[in-house]
Amino acid sequence: EAVDIFNPINKGAFFSLFRHPNERTVSLFYFIQIASWQGKTYTPHLKNMKLEDWLRKDRVKCNQGNAMTRLLIGKYKKACVITEEEFQMAKDVLRRKFTIGLMSKMEESVERFDRRFGWYDNEKRQQCFDSHIKVGDNKNPHKEVKEGSEAWKLLTEMNSVDIRLYEYAVKLFELQKDQNRIRGITQQA
Repeated sequence: EAVDIFNPINKGAFFSLFRHPNERTVSLFYFIQIASWQGKTYTPHLKNMKLEDWLRKDRVKCNQGNAMTRLLIGKYKKACVITEEEFQMAKDVLRRKFTIGLMSKMEESVERFDRRFGWYDNEKRQQCFDSHIKVGDNKNPHKEVKEGSEAWKLLTEMNSVDIRLYEYAVKLFELQKDQNRIRGITQQA
């Protein structure tokens, strides 16, 4: 579990690209309809289902709702309720262990990861960056869900804790940017 992997002796660091939880869930819905290479994740019968109908299923609400928070606190299986204490624990894990990236600021995020983890030194780095980040060779075009629509309301209810976590991650992204700027100035002096 993410909260138990590392300790004061075995310190570790993670990175994560955050996307608005509602956008992430919509993307998942359309992805699992076409992902025949994904084995049991592949769910072709969803092609005939409306997003709203899928979101109303209790199994989907518990298994897909608040997925990031559940992952961070080790509550994977049918965790329909996340307590405030568990939410605070997820925030603490993010703050202490993660370098935050945002899909809405992909290039800046990847540059940050490169600096943090020393990846800029790789000879294939530019080729990888150009094909995977700039072009985005893993995109799955699909319909967008409009904010305020019935589907958006269902998504917001299902992802209410993850939305709070995402908002916190956006703040951390900016805070880490400021910390990196300070570190850079200090190291140059």
